[in-house]
Amino acid sequence: MIDLLPLLQAAADTTGAYGRFPLIGARAAVWVAAEVHLMFAAFVLGVPMFAVITELIGIVGKDAKYDRLSKEFTRLLVFAYSATALWGVMLVFLLTTLYPRFWGHMAQIFGLSMWIFVGIFFAESFTLYLYYYGWDRWQAGRAKWTHWGLGLLLNVWGTIVMFIANGWLTYMMSPPATVTPETLPSEVRLWNALANATWMPINIHRLIANAVFGGSIVAAYAAYRFLAAKTADERAHYDWMGYVG
Repeated sequence: MIDLLPLLQAAADTTGAYGRFPLIGARAAVWVAAEVHLMFAAFVLGVPMFAVITELIGIVGKDAKYDRLSKEFTRLLVFAYSATALWGVMLVFLLTTLYPRFWGHMAQIFGLSMWIFVGIFFAESFTLYLYYYGWDRWQAGRAKWTHWGLGLLLNVWGTIVMFIANGWLTYMMSPPATVTPETLPSEVRLWNALANATWMPINIHRLIANAVFGGSIVAAYAAYRFLAAKTADERAHYDWMGYVG
């Protein structure tokens, strides 16, 4: 009987800790939102790498074809960015309503980094729209280099955002050795939680994976546009775009 007391206490502690989601359940709902958000995020973080590289080739080589290619990359990015934010909000909503105790635990540890994440996300959004909608205005001379610098800054913001989110993810997979089931969130230091054993491997993995995933989506888009093209010039352009992607 005495041995059952800890189990009964644990069961009592979880009462109300988890919510319910119709039909598919809470876990599946969170999984779907996280998976879709991750796919859009991979594209949003991968495509700017291509955009700044092809824009630089166009600037140095004075080849308008590469500049057009870079702008098309970025146009895809603008549409995907909104979807990324939408599914990110959906994921947070599901976590806070279906797993309030878990989210409270994470917020106590990573609260500061969450505020930083939101701030950088707004900076990234502003930089993206300035980068895209300023394209035709900043087309020559120093203005063009300034525009390319915005593309670099966009990559920096995106990388920082990804690194922060990876810290939350990897903390759940490989918490510091000092963290036990009895450890209170207030006793966990933010940097120790972020810089855990799998944080940097995941950062490197996702940087490479984002580039690969973004390239595959660009190639698929180019293939569709190639099939829908009405002129030989358009078909040649999108055939080349798919090859580059």
